[in-house]
Formats: sequence, C-alpha cells, structure tokens
Amino acid sequence: MSQNLTNNLDTSSSTPTNAEAHPVHIGLRLRAVDQSDRSVVSNITGVHLGSCFAFIDFGFIEQSALTEVTRAARSGEQKNPTLDGRLECRIAMGLGDLAQLARQIDQVISAASKARSNAQPAKQDPLAFDPAAVMQ
Repeated sequence: MSQNLTNNLDTSSSTPTNAEAHPVHIGLRLRAVDQSDRSVVSNITGVHLGSCFAFIDFGFIEQSALTEVTRAARSGEQKNPTLDGRLECRIAMGLGDLAQLARQIDQVISAASKARSNAQPAKQDPLAFDPAAVMQ
C-alpha cells in the first residue's frame, strides 16, 4: 500500500510561504506488523464524530441475516429490524486525515469510472443507419 503525502514547501527558500507554496509528493511504504496485512472483510460501514476525531467502523453482517430482514420488512412482519453484526475494525482519524481520505476515495472512484467508461463500447443509436448493414 502506498500513499502520496503532500506538504507545502517553497523551493526558493527553506521557510514555507503561502504565496509560492506547492505540494511536494513523498512516497510512503507501510510495512505490515503482526497480522495487520490480513484483509478485513466488511459489508457495512459507519462513521461517527467524536471530539476532534472521526471513528470509522467496518463491520460484517451475514448475507442470510440481511435477506431475512429484507423479506420480513417487505412483508410487514417486522417494523424496526435489529441485526447483530461483527465489528471487524475501528479506525480513529483526525478530521484533516479524514478529509485526505475523502480526496483519495474520490480519486479512486473517478479513475474507476473513467476506466469503466473507456472499457465499455459506445452505445449506438438504434435508429441510426449503419452503412455496413445489409438491408433486404
């Protein structure tokens, strides 16, 4: 996993200035410790604000439980469903770090959307005349 860290530095002097500040990208490699390289499977998330921190919870709910609650809610059997899930991971982040994470997620979603649109063939107008088509 790598991340680009930015810091405002002025290359003409050793002190940062706001007038000529520009981002400097630094490569960062995170090394796994203990079992931190173990993938966490999550199908539900929650974000909660605390004092100066945001707490991001990643949890897991069995698919069969979700299906049962959906079925019961649609049939009117259960008005306020409650599920028990498993908290897989909780991360506490400063608000600045949360903003940086939001920017990184936006970049990933934008790149994935762009790649998907480039991979899909352009939709053709079904009423447009195709000169290669054979008409009988």
